[in-house]
This record gives sequence, C-alpha cells and structure tokens, in this order.
Amino acid sequence: MNVVEPEVSEWDGVERRVARRRRHRRYRFIDRRHGFDRRKRYPVLGAMRDHAWLVVFTILVINVLSLADGWFTAAELGLGIAREGNPVLAAANRQGPLVAIAVKLGAMAVVSTVIWHGRRRRSILALALLAVAVFGALVAFHAGTLRGMGLL
Repeated sequence: MNVVEPEVSEWDGVERRVARRRRHRRYRFIDRRHGFDRRKRYPVLGAMRDHAWLVVFTILVINVLSLADGWFTAAELGLGIAREGNPVLAAANRQGPLVAIAVKLGAMAVVSTVIWHGRRRRSILALALLAVAVFGALVAFHAGTLRGMGLL
C-alpha cells in the first residue's frame, strides 16, 4: 500500500494565537449545578448538604416557628391590636380563619417540599436558614408585643 505523506509547510516563527488568552489562564472548578465550589469549605451549608437530619431539623424548626407565628397573629387579630401584614393571608382571612389556616399550612407544605428536594443546592439551604432567622425574629416580635401589653 502506498502512503502519501502530506507536505509540511515550514513555520515562519510568527505567533498567530491571541496573546492575551495565552497569558491569562484561569482554571475554575466551580460546581455550577449545586453552587458548592469543591475547593472551598462550607462549614454550615456543607454540613447541611452532607447530613440529611440537619435539613429535616431545619424544616421542623421552620414549621414550628411558622405555626407559632400563625398562633400569635391569630391572637393579635382576635384582640384587635394588629392586622395581617401578609396580603395573601389577609385576603384568605377575609374569607374566613379556616381558609387562612389552610393557606398557611399549604404554603408551609410547599416550602418544606422545596427545601427537601433542593437540599443539594447551596442557595436553597441558605434560604432555609434565612427563613429560620426571619420566622424566629417574627415570633420574638409577637411574643414581645404580647408580653409588653401584659397579655402573655
């Protein structure tokens, strides 16, 4: 069999590749699918990602604080010392208190499901911790208000 070798043109010594790209090499190993960079440590969110019981505990805390918020809000609405700040729950409360309870429980079921199914994503875990902080502050505000009025 006769093999024909291609002609090799001689290199003239001029670099034709873009010099800027050649000088600046960047190697990024960011895991974009879940938001965790493999080179960094995430003490809180990484532990939550690796241990499902922490996510379950966080979901339980969010649900308990949400129920406490609903109980305090219902007490304050019944006493006439506050009004509902959430427009969705305010509209549901105008339909009746049972509708508002159903909407709140349904929303918490959806939030719990989203957190559980998104437990590998850093943004979901961070939002779950933010929800714990917000509901904790809200319950503390309600308890402080009722205690300040001598009702608790």
